Amino acid sequence: MERGSVAEREGLAQHVQAFTRWKQDVVKELTRYRQWLNANGLNTSDLDVRLNQALRTLKLDRILLAFVGEFSRGKSEMINALLCRHYGQRLLPTRIGRTTMCPTELYYDASVSGAYIKLLPIQTRNDGVRLSDYKQQLEHWVHLTINLDDSASMKIAFQEVAKTIQVTKEEATDLGFQVEFLESSQENADKVHVPAWRHALINIDHPLLRQGLSIIDTPGLNALGSEPELTLSLLPEAHAILLVLSADTGLTATDHTIWKDHVRDIVERRGAALYGVLNKIDMLWDEDDDEKEVQQHIQRLVQLTAKQLNLDTDHVLPLSARMAVKARLLADEDMLKRSRLLPFEQVLAQSVVTTKQKFFQQTIVKDLLSMVEGSRKALTDRHQILQADSQQLASPDRHSEHERVILTRSVQQEQQVYNRRLAVLHAARKLMETQLPKLRAVAASELLNEHIKTAQQTASSGVLGRGLTQAVGQYFSALRADMTRLKDEVDYMDGTVQKLYQRYAQEAQVEVLDFPHLAVSDALFELTQLEQQAMPFRSRLSNMVGAQKASDKFFTTVASVAGEVYLQTAAKAEQWCKASLGPLMQQTMQHRSRVQQLMEQLNRLTHQGSSRDQQVHVVEEKIAEMDKQVLILDSIMQNLSQGGSSSKALVEPA
Repeated sequence: MERGSVAEREGLAQHVQAFTRWKQDVVKELTRYRQWLNANGLNTSDLDVRLNQALRTLKLDRILLAFVGEFSRGKSEMINALLCRHYGQRLLPTRIGRTTMCPTELYYDASVSGAYIKLLPIQTRNDGVRLSDYKQQLEHWVHLTINLDDSASMKIAFQEVAKTIQVTKEEATDLGFQVEFLESSQENADKVHVPAWRHALINIDHPLLRQGLSIIDTPGLNALGSEPELTLSLLPEAHAILLVLSADTGLTATDHTIWKDHVRDIVERRGAALYGVLNKIDMLWDEDDDEKEVQQHIQRLVQLTAKQLNLDTDHVLPLSARMAVKARLLADEDMLKRSRLLPFEQVLAQSVVTTKQKFFQQTIVKDLLSMVEGSRKALTDRHQILQADSQQLASPDRHSEHERVILTRSVQQEQQVYNRRLAVLHAARKLMETQLPKLRAVAASELLNEHIKTAQQTASSGVLGRGLTQAVGQYFSALRADMTRLKDEVDYMDGTVQKLYQRYAQEAQVEVLDFPHLAVSDALFELTQLEQQAMPFRSRLSNMVGAQKASDKFFTTVASVAGEVYLQTAAKAEQWCKASLGPLMQQTMQHRSRVQQLMEQLNRLTHQGSSRDQQVHVVEEKIAEMDKQVLILDSIMQNLSQGGSSSKALVEPA
């Protein structure tokens, strides 16, 4: 059973749990709306695609924290501080020296039973296959089962992550390591120690991980420098990146290199929250030291570190992970307070969990509310028609023939408007279909493969490292040129769509509808940032003698990561082209429903076999059913606006 004070209940775990419940409630309301659309015949393929994407985003969403820093900074103990309370013991082993030799991902995999560690051999670096591809080929990984009830068994299993092997210096260079930073073999002066494993995947059933939290632990500069995919692909997926420092040494040269070359620019590219963590603050005082002086010293160290990292002081977090673990295991509130773990967790909760919920409110929930509001308006329009019908039927001065003439004229007029809307919609869809091949022509997988082939030829024909530098620059220039042409095409089409919407509004005599837009400039910015992040690797490899394999692997990684941005943007452009007319299609369907209602009303008026009372009864039944449908939509909108039907939102609705 978990233990903790009232203050504990304000920690990261509780925020993550509340956020998960909120997402589940949004999924529930989204599903209710989708069922309502299907039941009322108002769903369309484009609308269903949008709802599917929203569902997938909410269900697959996870919160990713990345701990970055040199060895012996206490990263493993920080992870223990976050996770140990549930099991009443440390999950990751800690000792003097290196406890994590390879990059490690910690998560919960609901598709399998039992905890495990999967280890990818270091030799796979020579295969030219990306880490992300190997994650889909689990037969290449060594599988270890973890018994979470046996601390001795856990210790043995986790020690395997820190295992090293001895290789020649040439082999270490081929694997991408900088030999001068490796430990030499005591048995053979020509050999050095390298990690036995390239990557570790650890699956543990823990409440925080079960709720969607995932953690990345990196072992140091040599690992980041020798595995470009970590910096270019894996770390940018994190929602918060924490550079872990040791308070007794402050920011060292290698710490600053990690920050400058592998962490700092990620916030520009992906917007991750960046923090410096001053761990081991317990080493700054003795038991008889004055508490006020200790806190002043810590604050001065925070200010200095913030200045060195060019961060705000509230983004430098002092912490004693060792004290935090001990305090949680002993349920010692005073020790927990001195460790500063709870302020650390609260900062993470605010910067990551709350910000993420706010983002979903401003995107998915806002879009969903707009769709529900549109459906509700169509429903109230139909309700007004039935209400007018009921009043006419109940009127003692009713003149059926006169009403029939007026209603027939209304049906004809509405049918004409519907036909005009439909004609504009058909013409618009045909026009967009002719534009689609133009989008595919300026950015496609065939073009990407040509760019890669050309750059590879440049790399192989260059002298020493200059060929790699020229190849990378040439490759990114080609991608940006294609993305610029794609942006021009999308901007042109956006203007065309705007004119189509204006024409539709003129024909239907309604206000111009909003339609989705696409910002290809985001991809151009990300490619520029990605090339900038690749520069430290490119410079290092250019100066390394005999690093051809590492250079080839580096280019393969860069080409693949940048290629994903390229292809994803091309796919988004095609999807945007197909979905840009979605609001017109939905409004056209709603108008068709209005025409059908008028025709039903006319049919009731001309029906000879029913008495007035029978007709009134039929209309009143339809009105009652319509009221129920309106209440369903009102319930969906209310639950979405207030943060869900069963959970309290962490932030005020947008």
